Amino acid sequence: MLVKFAKESYTIPAGAAVSGKVASPQAIHIASGRVWLTVEGLEADHWLNAGESFTLPADRLIVIEADKQASLIEMATGKAAISPAHLPKRHATPHLGAGKAQAV
Repeated sequence: MLVKFAKESYTIPAGAAVSGKVASPQAIHIASGRVWLTVEGLEADHWLNAGESFTLPADRLIVIEADKQASLIEMATGKAAISPAHLPKRHATPHLGAGKAQAV
């Protein structure tokens, strides 16, 4: 099941993932933890650490997985964030944990 990322924040348990889409471009901010971000149509996946932000494109499948500790992500519509073109490409194998996305 996909989520619409309509809440202001999400806590993702260690090794767990959430997936969904946003209706319009929306910034996320990693308030704590570290996440692996996959966006449909982008060339590379990205690790985002606490303090980093990223603008999610509209109408694409997005998967956000917490690394080895729980992570808090905040949805920040209208706030400036790093665009995918400005992030270094980080090709790596994500820690899959339980391997199942959670609906939130």
